[in-house]
Amino acid sequence: MNSFILKSKMKYLIPLQALLLILFLVITSYFNRFAIDDYHFIGQLKVASFSEIYSHLYYHWHGRWTSNFLLLFFLKYNQLPFFLMIFNLLSFGLLYVGIVRLFKSINEFYQLQFQNKTILTYSAIFIGVLFFCTITPNETWFWYTSSVVYFWSTIAFFFGFNLFFTKTKRWFDYLIFVISTIYIGGANEPLTFFIISILLLLILKKKEVFLSGLGLVLIGSAFLINYLSDGTTHRNLITPNLSAINLVLYTGYSTVKFLFFSIHQTFIPALFLSAPFYLLGKKINMLNLVENFKPFKALFWSISLIIATVIINQLSVVYALGGLSPDRAGMASSVVIAIILVRYLFLLGNYHQQNYDALKYVMIVNVIFLFGFNIFYFNVHQQYAKAVDERMEFIMKNDASTIVVEALPKSGYLYSSEITTDSTNFKNTHLKEGLSLKHNVVLKN
Repeated sequence: MNSFILKSKMKYLIPLQALLLILFLVITSYFNRFAIDDYHFIGQLKVASFSEIYSHLYYHWHGRWTSNFLLLFFLKYNQLPFFLMIFNLLSFGLLYVGIVRLFKSINEFYQLQFQNKTILTYSAIFIGVLFFCTITPNETWFWYTSSVVYFWSTIAFFFGFNLFFTKTKRWFDYLIFVISTIYIGGANEPLTFFIISILLLLILKKKEVFLSGLGLVLIGSAFLINYLSDGTTHRNLITPNLSAINLVLYTGYSTVKFLFFSIHQTFIPALFLSAPFYLLGKKINMLNLVENFKPFKALFWSISLIIATVIINQLSVVYALGGLSPDRAGMASSVVIAIILVRYLFLLGNYHQQNYDALKYVMIVNVIFLFGFNIFYFNVHQQYAKAVDERMEFIMKNDASTIVVEALPKSGYLYSSEITTDSTNFKNTHLKEGLSLKHNVVLKN
């Protein structure tokens, strides 16, 4: 009887978890506001053409030619009402479609026989897992300038990776694969390295050799256009070179920081929110998906792969920058961790024959957590957005030689557009540039 009641509750709790995750993204998108670097490009578009700015970035700053194109293309419409909300919802919508396509292909490839509504629900749940596996989602999910680099290359990954599980490959699927691999190679260096490694491994194992070879050529070519640009050369010249010992120390610190410094806000919630995938695996106990599956051995290799992924990610970024890796550069690791996490729990659920009713109570905890999470951050983001809007109105109406503004409240999961007390700081000058101000703006001491 109790088992029946719990099973009935799952029919509502799992979709409710998915709905609450989507609700959070929609509401947070509504309260999103431009950050400092965004204002720089807004200001540039007022005084220079698209091609002039694009050329300047490629030859004088960095060679991320695919993400730079999207950055400027969308930002031309920054004056549209609710521009950032529309852009964010477009981004999340594309990610959702990409994951749905991938899950559908996996469902057909392995003949799992899940219904479409199950795939739609679990695609939303996976987005939530990925969100909490991201160390600083304010930098990668909501900050416009950064999102076209890291978040959109993640979208491209799910769209492109789908082709490896598609049985009947159409010309349209190949076109998406081509666009996706080119975009990643021209935008996100760490993710590019991971994909190149996977493609080389597939070629060595003689699996999907043509598709892997095609992807390798495309992503490699796109990366070389990025890496060999004058802009990338210029950035390499102004970044310090680390000694071998410092490279090891910086990489070690960045790895520990990524994995553990905010684990209570990231991977622990992600683990709880992944629980539905365990229950999903139990639905198909009759299918032995992995022969000789050993939970502890699989757990060991999963953890080892996660650690290796993070180390390689951090090493590549630390080496390139000559310093500590910014959290947003770990987005590639976040994608890998999210995939490993849900895969392990799904296979574990498929392996276990016992009825683990106790785990179903985790779903109740998840829903309660997400209700509280939505309510708390609704208030945080609302207060932040209100303060930003009031600041902008105050600045535009003020004609003082130096405009002094109050500090903004905490921005939560949004990337803050706070400035400094120094009028010459790049944050202050970017804001001045974006708003076409004649006077300086500083933060009140």
